Amino acid sequence: MIPRLNAGSCQVWWASTSAAGPYLLDLLDEEERARHAGFRRAEDRALFLASHALTRIVAAHHVAIAPRALRHARKVATHEKPRLRDTASELEFSISHSGACIVVAISRAVTLGVDVERVTATEPDASLLASVLCATERQAFMAMPSPARPWAFCRYWTRKEAVLKATGDGLEVSPARIAVTPPRTAPALVRWSGPGRPAKSVHLYDLDAPSGYAASLATLAEHLECTDHDGSALLRAAA
Repeated sequence: MIPRLNAGSCQVWWASTSAAGPYLLDLLDEEERARHAGFRRAEDRALFLASHALTRIVAAHHVAIAPRALRHARKVATHEKPRLRDTASELEFSISHSGACIVVAISRAVTLGVDVERVTATEPDASLLASVLCATERQAFMAMPSPARPWAFCRYWTRKEAVLKATGDGLEVSPARIAVTPPRTAPALVRWSGPGRPAKSVHLYDLDAPSGYAASLATLAEHLECTDHDGSALLRAAA
């Protein structure tokens, strides 16, 4: 069920929280199980369980060890990218989830970031727009028909979050400091304002997310060939 991961390619695994079962807890380490138990809401526990189990199943397969044998490297800074200690020199991965949707992107030795967001029926308020979009983007956004704005905002958001995850900056850099192409055009990083611009070139991809969601992927230095895979089926097979 897990194809070979070749150099120059990226596997994008999609799953739903409906595929999360208690049997997946056996795949997690002690720290992850403690974090899982700490979530108060059932939906948050399901998101955490499914996303971490899926990452372990896929990554462990590609390095030929048991999923539970993978060890997480401890993060030094809060915005540092998560890593699996055993595969840090070979595999790169990124996780995102929103609503009931989970996505895990994984490649060999190419730094990447992925983000998925559920599209709501409401427009973002002025303060959220100002914190995410730069002045040029806000002008283009407000020129759009009102029904198109919720999806457009999510497209802007996922492109920017994917970039900031790939660079490792996360929330340390305001999304409004970077500019990306408009939602209906080919994805690309247009501008990075202020210090800290990534030394490597950034490549952006819009992913084929499930209905009602928008998703994007960013990679550093190299273009990747992305393929979609059924993570829900993989999680159910783990039973």
